[in-house]
Amino acid sequence: MMTLRKPPPPNPAERLKRKLKTCFILDWSKRGKVATMPTIRLSSRKALLVASTLLVAGPLQQAQASVYEKATFALHLGAAYYAFNTWVWKPYRQYKFKVGAPGQKANIAKAGLALLFSAYQVNSAIKMTQHTNDPFLKSIGGLLPNFSKSLTSVGNSLKNGNFDEQGIQDLNKAATTLLNTAESQGHPIRPIAVPIPGL
Repeated sequence: MMTLRKPPPPNPAERLKRKLKTCFILDWSKRGKVATMPTIRLSSRKALLVASTLLVAGPLQQAQASVYEKATFALHLGAAYYAFNTWVWKPYRQYKFKVGAPGQKANIAKAGLALLFSAYQVNSAIKMTQHTNDPFLKSIGGLLPNFSKSLTSVGNSLKNGNFDEQGIQDLNKAATTLLNTAESQGHPIRPIAVPIPGL
């Protein structure tokens, strides 16, 4: 009688590839409307390249799952930082939110959507820290809840057309602290360019 062999478990690159194929859903209006982000498709080789470039390789004795978790964690935070830096901080420094600036109202509304997208990504990262003993995830995870609340608060304000200059400045300080903390632990967070719903 022949016995069927179980297929080997997918390697970290394949797992990351499958993870990236999941569509992100953002409840930006809180009124029953949702927007979906286009699926990100990467080959196994490209997925492995993303993981290796996002993270400084950990000790050899680490489990493969830890490497995968850190890569996914970094992807969420990298996407959040990209949205903030591209659609909020840079336009703010270019005075695109000031009264009289071309497209001021539209720029402010787009910034709000970007911050709500960032909050979604940060919340996804928070979920990964709730049941982990990894020192890096736990350390960074402690900074995320307040950051997420601020992103949501300022994001809703901007989405409704209210320019919150102090809120934007505070977010930049929080983001800088987060990035510096991650880099000091050997796991720098780099911006990940992804499509953002509504932008």
